[in-house]
Amino acid sequence: MLNKELHTKIYFFLALAIAFCLPFARFTPVFIALMLLNWLIEGDFKSKFQAISKNKFALLFISLYVMHLIGMLYTQNIDFGLFDIQVKFSLLIFPLILVNRPIPFEKLKFVFLAFIAGGIISSLYLIFRAIYINIATGENNFFYQAFSVLVHPSYIGMYLDFCVAWLLFSVLNKSFMQIRLFSFYAFSIILFFSFTIVLLSSKIGLITLILIFIGFLVYIIISRKKYLAGIIAMLFLLVSIYSMVRYVPFVHDRILTAAQAMSSSTNNQADSESTAVRLLIWKAADQVISENFLFGTGTGDSKDVLVKEYEKRGMTGALEHKLNTHNEFYQVFVSIGLIGFVLFMLSLLMPFGLAYKRADFLYIVFLLIIILNFIPESMLETQAGVMFYAFFNSLLCFSNSKPSDNNLSNIIIQPL
Repeated sequence: MLNKELHTKIYFFLALAIAFCLPFARFTPVFIALMLLNWLIEGDFKSKFQAISKNKFALLFISLYVMHLIGMLYTQNIDFGLFDIQVKFSLLIFPLILVNRPIPFEKLKFVFLAFIAGGIISSLYLIFRAIYINIATGENNFFYQAFSVLVHPSYIGMYLDFCVAWLLFSVLNKSFMQIRLFSFYAFSIILFFSFTIVLLSSKIGLITLILIFIGFLVYIIISRKKYLAGIIAMLFLLVSIYSMVRYVPFVHDRILTAAQAMSSSTNNQADSESTAVRLLIWKAADQVISENFLFGTGTGDSKDVLVKEYEKRGMTGALEHKLNTHNEFYQVFVSIGLIGFVLFMLSLLMPFGLAYKRADFLYIVFLLIIILNFIPESMLETQAGVMFYAFFNSLLCFSNSKPSDNNLSNIIIQPL
């Protein structure tokens, strides 16, 4: 029988492996399964379930998965329902394990460094792959889905955005400043990730990155009173954004078509442009919700019901690809109704309140990134989204954080 200390070390090393492998979308489920196996072998289930029952956040996170299980009771498409339950398994596993074995705050940085290492290696692979193909065939695979072959651009863009946020946070952390050249390496990686995010050309990834930089600069200007340096940096950021939109053709085209879709007064039901089709899908989802308000369509029937609504409305673009709602808030409401939607909102808002109360800046930024990315994508419909959210959400929520090292005290300032 393994002792408790050894089990704890196994949890930690598996957490490192999960964080490193996330950007590759490879092997992560294997390490999650090993973490669960370690939890089962460890035993002592009485104390574990007592810890879960006494933690309202663990119960809240697990209840969202339980609602999807309940949704199986009134679903007709059992096969898709079982697939969906399997995809969302991380929503159950990580709260179950990490509420009992939280990663100590002083070790969290190693998990993030593993995540950043995975981001660097995966980004380098994508760039060198695109260069090789361009030299060998002349094809341009430097943008969007042609570039991001490991994970959908929106997901890896979200990963890299979070890496950038953590690096910026770490630069301000006094304990990291004691490490020689840390700031130089941190800003070099930030520039590299920013370049990669531009190549990924995910609109929400770019928007999130810009908001992170703006938030960081506003913090520097106000809290550190670096007015001149902050204003110069802000102007540099604005010029960089303009140059990217104006002179990077693929990014320019995506931003332009999105703006045209948002401003257009006509609704082309055959439209397949990403922003335009989302607006049409959300209108169809409104109708589905109105007809299945309280309990939803059931865990396995959401896509079938949406497809019928697309067909009824003549939405050939969405119908051809059998698209989901492309919005996690809509997706939850369509699948498990008002009750599930309320639980879902609580699972985002209550941790936000917790993070603010204990002045956990990093957790607040993580939740804001998640909420932003939930708006244009049904992130919890794929393992790439579920594993990232469930892992880092549980990691940060249940971590024994130290407010003195991880706080908002310098952000909450008196008016000038």
